[in-house]
Amino acid sequence: MTEREAPLRYFCIDLKSFYASVECVERQMDPLTTDLVVADPSRGDGTICLAVSPHLKSLGVRNRCRVFEIPKNLKYIKAVPRMHLYIDYSARIYGIYLRYLAPEDIHVYSVDEAFFDGAPYASLYGPDIRSLTRAIQEDVKATTGITSTCGMGTNLYLAKVAMDMVAKHSPDFRAVFDEESYCRELGDHRPLRDFWMIGRGTERRLNGVGIYTMADIRRTDPSVLYRLLGRNADYLIDHAWGREPTTMADIKSYRSPAHSLSSNQVLLRDYTWEEALVVLKEMIDLLTLDLTDQELLTDAVTLYVGYAEDFSGGLKSYTREQGLAAAEKTGDACESPGWHPLAGSPDGTGKAQSFEYTSFRPWESYVQLTGHYASASAVLPAATDSRRLLTEVLTGLYRERVVPGLFVRRVGISFENVRPASLVQLSLFLDRETAEKDHELQGDVNGLRDRFGKNAVLKGMDLLPCGTTIERNGQIGGHKA
Repeated sequence: MTEREAPLRYFCIDLKSFYASVECVERQMDPLTTDLVVADPSRGDGTICLAVSPHLKSLGVRNRCRVFEIPKNLKYIKAVPRMHLYIDYSARIYGIYLRYLAPEDIHVYSVDEAFFDGAPYASLYGPDIRSLTRAIQEDVKATTGITSTCGMGTNLYLAKVAMDMVAKHSPDFRAVFDEESYCRELGDHRPLRDFWMIGRGTERRLNGVGIYTMADIRRTDPSVLYRLLGRNADYLIDHAWGREPTTMADIKSYRSPAHSLSSNQVLLRDYTWEEALVVLKEMIDLLTLDLTDQELLTDAVTLYVGYAEDFSGGLKSYTREQGLAAAEKTGDACESPGWHPLAGSPDGTGKAQSFEYTSFRPWESYVQLTGHYASASAVLPAATDSRRLLTEVLTGLYRERVVPGLFVRRVGISFENVRPASLVQLSLFLDRETAEKDHELQGDVNGLRDRFGKNAVLKGMDLLPCGTTIERNGQIGGHKA
């Protein structure tokens, strides 16, 4: 796209095929012409390629594909992920950004992407940000060898779209949009999911009522969009016209009213019901240590378990009787939750309070299961960081909702409504003495881990063949450090 005069203010920079480019630079190869993928060969041909070099993409290799999907006739380098190295490069490049702009005018969107507000620098670099963006791109290239793409616009949305949909395919890796040029050039673009913030689900809803392009959205009665998407229609209508009211100051001043901690794993093979339960307990241990380390408490939890892709075939073979037998085999899976030992009683009777979740009806799980996953949530009687209480609740949810006999491939947990312990009032529904002992023990474990490494303190289950803690302690973001 040819650059044209426009009242530009914002720009967005993305580091092209970042992980792959870093690996090429480290090998003294040209990132734009070398055929390279970043993938861990120890995970087999089914592992996802974290990055694919630009030249391989031009040959038809999809980004984030699996290794076995790469055509066998292509010769390429397979680089093992080195997350520490990528983070170091990202920090160096952020340092380059700081040569030109102040931190308050930079929003780091991801490890390889950032937004910038160029308006405060008009007196320094001139009113047109084109020269500023070109200088930054050239500096990044000269200093690190990494090629970047840049989108410029009159608002943050247009800068992002210019980068994603035009600059990445432009010969000079640069593009510019104002509202008029955006509506003209991308009004009839398909599919809608190519646009920022439009996922496949939203696209399917829109397609279902005959909306396939941004121009179609502009022609549609807004009431139709609100009935279809609710409040999200506000963003869609604004973006169809190329409008975006959010500023850099809005981003910097935003504070989320809700906070959470989460942990997710994609398992490298099919895990049995019992093996996945071990992984779940490991994840709870590690996430509760994070709570204690950050002096946080939670009073709500969520569980997600994804079944293996071929689960539906096995599901059809189950009868009601087989479902009951499989559930019985898991021991206390059939027991309804009772009073929890960590929950105290305000009346002095010693009778504890129950955490809330639906009692287990084993055979109905087999009959009613229609998705590729199981999920559940629970509200605790009081905010806590106690590993024992959180383990009891989450494993209870697991036994209630996850179908015995089906293989598991994904496990995720989340601690919701997380807040500082100093802001939480004391509760009459929690055994304070036991909770304090758990907190002190978890603090001691964190101290040992900080001093001697994450694997300094382990449990017996961590040493089981199905355990993942030891390996994950040496990873960053689920990949080799």
